[in-house]
Amino acid sequence: MTNPKQNNSSSSNKTPGFWSTVKSVLGGMIGVQSESQLEKDFQKADPVKIILGGIIFTVVFIFTILYFVNKIVEPSG
Repeated sequence: MTNPKQNNSSSSNKTPGFWSTVKSVLGGMIGVQSESQLEKDFQKADPVKIILGGIIFTVVFIFTILYFVNKIVEPSG
């Protein structure tokens, strides 16, 4: 028989999944992340995933802004 507390602690040590990492990166970029989520990220999240997510989000954000600026400026000149 397994101990439920032991099962619970092993599942709580798991690294966050893809969507949790995306949520953390977006929350950090926008600046609306809760204190508890921030602590959870520092304790459990993989720093490489967070850094790569931040870089990818920043590149996508810059290209999105450039796209819309070019679409607005294009008809004028």
